[in-house]
Amino acid sequence: MRWAAVVGAGWLVVFLILLVIAQVHPSTAIVDLPYLVPIVVAVGLAVYAAVVTTGRTRIAWALLATSNTLWLVGELIWVYYTYVAQRGPPDVSSADFFYLSSYVFAIPAILIGIGSTGHLRHIRGLLDAGLLALGLGTIGWQSAIAPSLPHAPRLADFVAFAYPLFGVAIVTLLAAVGLAGRHRVPAWAVLIGAGFAVAGVTDAVYAYTVAAQNIDGNWINIGWQIEAVLFALGAIAAIRRPEPEVRERPRSRDLTAVPLVIAAVAATGVILADRLDDGPVTGGMLAILLALFAGLLARQLLIIRDRTRLATQLRAALREQERLAITDGLTGVYNRRFFQEMLRIEAERADRSDTPLSVLLLDLDEFKKVNDGYGHPAGDVVLARIAERIRGTVRASDVVARYGGEEFGCLLPGVGEEVAIEIAEQIRQSIGRTEVAIGQGRSVRLSVSLGVATAGTRGARPVTDPDGLVHDADAALYRAKANGRNRVVAAGMLTDPVDADPDLPIGLVWLADRIDAALSPQEHSTAVSRWSLLIAERLGLDMAVLRRAAAAGRLHDIGKVMVADSVLRKALPLTPAEWDDLRRHPVESARLLTDLGQRPDLAAVVAAHHERFDGTGYPLGLSGEEIPIEARIVAVTDAWAAMLADRPYAPALAALEARAEVERGRGTQFDPVVADAFLDLVGEGLVGDLAAPVRL
Repeated sequence: MRWAAVVGAGWLVVFLILLVIAQVHPSTAIVDLPYLVPIVVAVGLAVYAAVVTTGRTRIAWALLATSNTLWLVGELIWVYYTYVAQRGPPDVSSADFFYLSSYVFAIPAILIGIGSTGHLRHIRGLLDAGLLALGLGTIGWQSAIAPSLPHAPRLADFVAFAYPLFGVAIVTLLAAVGLAGRHRVPAWAVLIGAGFAVAGVTDAVYAYTVAAQNIDGNWINIGWQIEAVLFALGAIAAIRRPEPEVRERPRSRDLTAVPLVIAAVAATGVILADRLDDGPVTGGMLAILLALFAGLLARQLLIIRDRTRLATQLRAALREQERLAITDGLTGVYNRRFFQEMLRIEAERADRSDTPLSVLLLDLDEFKKVNDGYGHPAGDVVLARIAERIRGTVRASDVVARYGGEEFGCLLPGVGEEVAIEIAEQIRQSIGRTEVAIGQGRSVRLSVSLGVATAGTRGARPVTDPDGLVHDADAALYRAKANGRNRVVAAGMLTDPVDADPDLPIGLVWLADRIDAALSPQEHSTAVSRWSLLIAERLGLDMAVLRRAAAAGRLHDIGKVMVADSVLRKALPLTPAEWDDLRRHPVESARLLTDLGQRPDLAAVVAAHHERFDGTGYPLGLSGEEIPIEARIVAVTDAWAAMLADRPYAPALAALEARAEVERGRGTQFDPVVADAFLDLVGEGLVGDLAAPVRL
């Protein structure tokens, strides 16, 4: 760039010397032929810049290359008239068409190359350019050109005056569009703008010489030579010093208000210039003034519209920032901070209105297996889908939030404990009922553990303690996890086997889970325990029976650890010896409960869970009320869980088919009272599907 600037300055010095020589030894060829050199160079460099640049800069330089080429064509036509036709160009020739056309291509080049974003700013830039050109042009015509014209101006006078008008318009457009936008004007655009500024001044002087007719115009050529040199330097800047198309700068005040001031001054100047002759304001001047003020009004309307649009965008951006501040970006539900804030607000509201407030905390069971087996992107998909299922289950007024990791929270204003438990159970079933697609034809089935806590009316904690409410829900969730997962546990209520019987041996619970995992991908003993508790509650049994029924359902199959694995996994028919091996598992379960768990009360129940109501069961052939009520309950729920799961000897049954089997066994295999109570629970939707751990 430095060398190019030195060469350009050197050429201008050489051209000045040639002008001096032409004055001493009059010969237009001394000046006219070298005059074409920088224009040719500018055209070549502009074409090269259009080839090597990219994006909007390339389009701008393609237009500038076209503009410079049209300028060069006009000069060549002028040379043809002068040296080939040897008669000089006419006052208005085809060369003027190409000269003026070059300006027409320069305008879109400026808009595309350095234009700001938004059509409104483009329109404002054009309007600014028009206002300034009209104002300054009118003053120039009235004060400098018109006094030198004959009484009847020629067409050539108007054509000559069009050149400085285009120059002023382009310079104004550069300033207006550049200053109105959010982009910094690149170096090449500054050089192009300087070139057009020089051209505007030069064209104005040329228009004056045409009007005066007796002034030597050879020295004016130095201005156009400077223009060509600046164009060439601009092309080199674009080629050698590429700049990013978007360079953000902070928005400042509206600098394009300058054309407004100039237009106002121009209007005043027009009136003063028109009044210099002490004559009335002419119709032409009134038309120009009207155009100026119409332009000012239009520009102000554009400013108002632009600022309204910016204000709308700002409000939208602020709303989006607020949404992002309270929303979890992955799942689309609220984040933990918003949940805690709404908990405080709803607690205050519940306290004033004396209404209950419930909190659900839920955690996906064994979610780590999804991330480990399929990757974290698949885990993200699962979390988003689970969030959708939760939102689809609760009310629109409830608050659903991602509480952390794979844990979610639900805030249920005005909801008491019983309804909150029902909602939690619906969420559990919604998540466990169907698999979650994770892409590429793969899917996983998950289960969820939920903790429920209620404050206020019939709640265990006052609504004035929202932090304690969350603590209760978290403790209930922890118990749900510890007691086998895939369950709903409510703070302060008997809702799961371990809560029902705190002395249940943890080691035997662990053994029951291992046996279930080995035999089926779906839950078994946890479901049997949960449903046994529901039946006992439905039958109105006392607390001790509730505890034994739930605990027996949880541990009824631990004796299978003593049965050969080949027998447990074998499809029917079994041999008599294998049947004997399988049928001893109730007795083994009772023995383990007595010897290891010190729970003989449970041993009697577990030992009888395969007895039949008609006396044809095993191991003792008990019948009717000889069978403990807890064992009669477990017999129904154990059979239901087995029928809903895939077994080695039979595929899973649909719920309607399983219901028909229970009805068929009513009075023979099952206690009819117990069977009816269970089927009522099924009909009410309180007995859900079997959940399953993640299948990898």
